Amino acid sequence: MNRLLPIGAAAFIAASLGIFLLGDSGLSAFQGLARYEKSLEANVESLKQRNQDLQDQLARLKTDRESTIILARGIGLYEPGDSVVKLVGRPPRAASYAVGDLLHLRRAEPVRNTRFKEAALGAAAALIIVAFFAARAARRKANGPSSR
Repeated sequence: MNRLLPIGAAAFIAASLGIFLLGDSGLSAFQGLARYEKSLEANVESLKQRNQDLQDQLARLKTDRESTIILARGIGLYEPGDSVVKLVGRPPRAASYAVGDLLHLRRAEPVRNTRFKEAALGAAAALIIVAFFAARAARRKANGPSSR
């Protein structure tokens, strides 16, 4: 009976570690958020670089007529008198720019983690209560009835 107290403590520690490592607010979730943060930082840097490129292109378009003509021709605008040659079988041109990606955090199903937490804490609490009463009964049996 005296062995139930260490077993209850071990069960509580195991449940606590399980929740700490596997729970939705545990270590694995924290590492997932750290990875997500790094991907967001990379996305922000890429968007800053794209913004700088667009600012440079805007400055060129404001000052350089040839850049404006090239960009206009790229989207299908031509000056009167221009000759347009279309090659058969050639794929169409790609878009002149791409918008940065938005990253969305995908969370795991929270119900599974909540049930896991409840089951682990309930089992640990039940084992601690059983161990407490078993140890108390063992002490009473060993000491005999005593008056308070």
